[in-house]
Amino acid sequence: MDEQMLAREFTAAVRAEPPLGFDPDEVVTRVARRRHRRRTILLACAGVVIAAAAAVAIPVTRPVPGVPVQPAAPPRPSPPAGERWWPPGTGELPQPTDARIGARAPQIAEHLEAVLPEMLPPGEPIRRDSLTTGHFGGIMPTSQRGVGITEHGGPEDTGYYLAVDVYVPTNPVKRFQPRQLCAAMKTQISPSTTCRYTAVGTSGILMTSEADTTDREGTLQHSITVTDFRADGSYVVVHLGGTIGVTGPLPLTAEELATLAQDPGLNF
Repeated sequence: MDEQMLAREFTAAVRAEPPLGFDPDEVVTRVARRRHRRRTILLACAGVVIAAAAAVAIPVTRPVPGVPVQPAAPPRPSPPAGERWWPPGTGELPQPTDARIGARAPQIAEHLEAVLPEMLPPGEPIRRDSLTTGHFGGIMPTSQRGVGITEHGGPEDTGYYLAVDVYVPTNPVKRFQPRQLCAAMKTQISPSTTCRYTAVGTSGILMTSEADTTDREGTLQHSITVTDFRADGSYVVVHLGGTIGVTGPLPLTAEELATLAQDPGLNF
């Protein structure tokens, strides 16, 4: 079979096939256009990303000539616990009603007397000396309302006294720093007073003070006072000291008194 016959047979076969239903040249053209459009979109997106990265990087890598770069401000350190202002906030504090204070007073005393035997030496006698409620004054910048409890531990004629007070400052509240309170204690109680402060959370303060004083019988007494200035504006004072005229070791450490002062059961 020669080449002319092959050409005639191929032409006849192609003519006998049904039409394709599309123009091959048009298909090729559409594919080319789609590829070009996709490449254009990808390049445009890449350009946006590069421009965004450049915009972020400009302040760091390309400072404006003649304008000094300001160094980043160092983080502001938190003030020492003794220099924190308390109570937190600037407004007035919620005040418990007299009925609430009266109802909570025996409950707080009972809770205290349930906790103390677990902290004291086994078999150590402890008995309530007083339970009072009302409006109190004192060394604080403002007066306070709340509950005062005094417990007598150890032998009847000797032993020690433990006072626990749960207070809320009266309005209008006068804010202060615990170190200011310590300075007043040095003046009004004893120059030997020493104070330590511990930050509790973001606005609470635990203040521990110790002092050596001479009682009215001339006996040198060592005392420990722990005050838990709480974030809700209330505070608990725990004071431990010896019986007048009797010198002896105290049954609880400052750390144990701090645990007692922070007891969540001592609240309104």
